[in-house]
Amino acid sequence: MALADLADQAKRSGNIDEYEKLNREALQYESSAAWQVVGDISFEPSRSVLLRSAATLAIECGELRDAERLIGAALGGEPPSEIADELRDLLEDVYFYRHLEVKGITLNPGEVQMVLEGKAVGFGIARSDAFIQRVRDLETLLCRTAERRLGLEFREAGRPKKSIADNLELYLSVPRAASFAVTLRLGQSPQYVLPGMDLTTETMRDLLDGISMVVDGDLDKLERSIPDESYRINFISLVERLAPDGEDIRTVGFTAATDQQERVVALTAPKKELRERIQHLRHMKPPEKTTELIEIRGVLLEANAKKRKEGVIEVVDSQSNSHKIFVPRGMMSDIVKPMFEEEVVVVGVRRGNRIDLQSIDPAELVS
Repeated sequence: MALADLADQAKRSGNIDEYEKLNREALQYESSAAWQVVGDISFEPSRSVLLRSAATLAIECGELRDAERLIGAALGGEPPSEIADELRDLLEDVYFYRHLEVKGITLNPGEVQMVLEGKAVGFGIARSDAFIQRVRDLETLLCRTAERRLGLEFREAGRPKKSIADNLELYLSVPRAASFAVTLRLGQSPQYVLPGMDLTTETMRDLLDGISMVVDGDLDKLERSIPDESYRINFISLVERLAPDGEDIRTVGFTAATDQQERVVALTAPKKELRERIQHLRHMKPPEKTTELIEIRGVLLEANAKKRKEGVIEVVDSQSNSHKIFVPRGMMSDIVKPMFEEEVVVVGVRRGNRIDLQSIDPAELVS
């Protein structure tokens, strides 16, 4: 446990090599202890707790076969029902990471595969709303990242330049059992080929780096990586939309080929938890005594992006009350406008008569 704690500290400080080294040392100790008591059923619940802990470390170290053995041994005993449920969840995680190994598919630089796992995903099928929305958001995220890499000013309205849109190619891979996968390919237009610059590889690396920073809660690093506030707010908002929504979609994973090797990043925290991590990066003033957090459910009837610094939306609730809400740059085009004329749930900060948008979701996705 001491080694695992040190590994977590190394990860938070960005020392990934030390994190992996300490995690593997922790796995050796925990596995050794677990296998020593595996045959003693009377040692429950300590027996299954040790095996569960070792299996969790094995998954973090990428030792999926070892994790399967440890979970199988634990379930083969008499674990308490709560621990048994946790072990089954871990087994689903093992299967999910196996799906991310993209067996039989070769990912080239500039390609990223997204895999969904959860109750809304079956044997090669997925509920359309859970899947299609995330495919579109990932495509938008790739395009925005490419535009930022090219030094283009943030585009609050209108479509991407034709030269960029034509080189963003979408195709579906063959789905595998208990998961659903899609692969996005980012091409490179000849007019953007510069000496020493590989746009596709750099875009993919930036994309996964940014998602990892959000997952790890490394907000300072994210701000240094994406200094333009509009691009940063847009990136965070799109990652939120990609995030799991609970039991229907429990995990959203990404696999990409960068620098001749595969890299895997997984979103496991629900959308609400992600929002709590990144709150201070929102385009909002510091909290004041006169502010309050409010939630408004109603129909989005207007979206105006004419102002350069911010947009404005109007939401009409069930009592026909109209609420004017200010939207920071980076959220209007990709996040807000697709919900026009839909019932939405808005979370905002009220300062006097002004409401600043914090988050917005389709009402059917909010419990």
